[in-house]
Amino acid sequence: CESPYSGSIKIGGNELSALSDYERSLYVSYMGHQPELMSDTLENNIRLGENKDVSEYLQAVCMLNEISEMPNGLQTYVGSGGIRLSGGQQARTALARTLYNKRNIIILDDPFSAVDRLTEQAIMENLCHMAGNSIILLISHRLSLFPKFNKVIWMKNGRCQVGTHDLLMRDNKEYMNIYKSQTTGGDLDEE
Repeated sequence: CESPYSGSIKIGGNELSALSDYERSLYVSYMGHQPELMSDTLENNIRLGENKDVSEYLQAVCMLNEISEMPNGLQTYVGSGGIRLSGGQQARTALARTLYNKRNIIILDDPFSAVDRLTEQAIMENLCHMAGNSIILLISHRLSLFPKFNKVIWMKNGRCQVGTHDLLMRDNKEYMNIYKSQTTGGDLDEE
């Protein structure tokens, strides 16, 4: 939704490029690679003016306990761009906001880059549970969760290969090597 495209992308039978920004926002929730946080409280960064409780969403991103230890809890000011939070807290706050304002299509650009693998796994399980019938498009360089996904789109040099994790492990040597090196820690090119 940030760049022009060629071809056709339809949502609800409507061409995406023909929709206004507001109309697109009714279909798509987006979390960019760089969390965009306001110089406001944690709670207000998630709610964006809405009035639902945020606890469920903070629990989903494994952040509720950390916030309870902050002197002002949900009313903690994050500073300009979230400067008072760690990188992982910034990303999880932005992800909580994305879930709080969930749409039919959820696009997440590398939401787990600043969290450890156990937290990544827990958040992904919660995300899948909360997403319901939404489509989740996860953009990531970390492949450890990919075996759980319905489809994987491998992109390189403007070309795409689409399939299951198992199919890509079988048919795409580069994908297989990256996955194995990330999950086992070694160069497994000898297969």
